[in-house]
Amino acid sequence: MKRFGKALIVLGAVACVALYLLYPRFAAARVQNPYEAAAMLETALRAGDTGETVFRTEEINLDDVYTALEAIYPYSFALRATTRPGGTTALVVEVSRPVRQDEARQYAKTLAQSVVTEDMDETAKLRALHDALIRQCRYDTDTAESERRVGSSAPFAADGALLDHKAVCAGYGRAYAMLCEAVGIRAVYVTSEEMDHGWNAVRLNGTTYYIDCTFDDPVPDRGEYVFSEYFMRTGDELAKTHVWDRSFYERLLDNLG
Repeated sequence: MKRFGKALIVLGAVACVALYLLYPRFAAARVQNPYEAAAMLETALRAGDTGETVFRTEEINLDDVYTALEAIYPYSFALRATTRPGGTTALVVEVSRPVRQDEARQYAKTLAQSVVTEDMDETAKLRALHDALIRQCRYDTDTAESERRVGSSAPFAADGALLDHKAVCAGYGRAYAMLCEAVGIRAVYVTSEEMDHGWNAVRLNGTTYYIDCTFDDPVPDRGEYVFSEYFMRTGDELAKTHVWDRSFYERLLDNLG
């Protein structure tokens, strides 16, 4: 009996260890691609949930999840990853200057309402927002040329473009995404490591178009003057001057529906 009792204790201990190791894996979110993982994180963030989201480690690529979330969530943020028992990884999104970025989002709504009218079609709305952003923001050459750039600072975020009225390409791209969101249009933020540059993409009637507000803003700033060379370019047209992972963003837009 004593041996039987000891055996039960050992089995119980093994079961507890197995449960400790395996339960997190069974409870972890299941995703098919980085776009699904990014969408889950975005949904949680927009609901005010800043806690961690746990995924099965082999089902996510952290770089791809970050890029996908950066494309669909217009706030500047850091993505923290912690490896857990049972082959899981916990992701936490840390938003930079959340209060100020919320202020930028409110400003985007006000600015959008001032330039967009109900009778405009989507292309006209996109053009109105493109022009409004460029007219009230200037390219921050000091930050762009600095050797000590901080990617989480205001010039790289929507609050730099919308509240300080100066930004580099990341600030333009995130601000434009906020402006589009304010009128019910989904504009994703596209980044290119090869160019160290970012811009936006929208999909209208099944076709993807690209909008580069930074390239359409004259340097030095010319006030009300706005270029339109990089407004609503197709992928083939933009590829003449830009380099990016086109298939990644096409798949992302496919997943957005």
